[in-house]
Amino acid sequence: MATLIKDRHDAYGASYAAMAIAVPDGGSAQEFAYVLASRFGIPVAPLGKEGVRSDVDAVRIGTMYRFKGLEFQRVFLTSVGEGQVLYQRIEQYRLSNLDRYRQEEQRARSLVFVAATRARDELVVTWSGKASRFLPPDADDTALPATDLLGPDGPASGSPSVSAA
Repeated sequence: MATLIKDRHDAYGASYAAMAIAVPDGGSAQEFAYVLASRFGIPVAPLGKEGVRSDVDAVRIGTMYRFKGLEFQRVFLTSVGEGQVLYQRIEQYRLSNLDRYRQEEQRARSLVFVAATRARDELVVTWSGKASRFLPPDADDTALPATDLLGPDGPASGSPSVSAA
């Protein structure tokens, strides 16, 4: 993820503020922000309840919930693996309350959709393990490694999802 962000910024002139990372939960947002800033020197700005709170050139990082109504040139949708987006806390309803389980599953599906549609020019989707059921059924078979999105010609138009296994 850091390599892709740096590539977009350094090689193609994309401002950091035009890029955003959507994650399933707040803990992941904090972890991504810390790693990007401390290990890779990428400036980051959290997306809070108020949306974008900073005028600095920094990658926006927030939960998928925070992306509603926003738009970015490039969105990196992370942790969209089976069991990552479909939160473990709703699994309890699978056996005890099937209607509630279906409702929560639809809510999670809608959340992924909203986050994915915030990208204007490029959407990169990553996951580990098996792709979420909310992605196309052939996502595991058709995904490209992240390194295929780097290079002298830049990101291919209409690039498929990227699997970070």
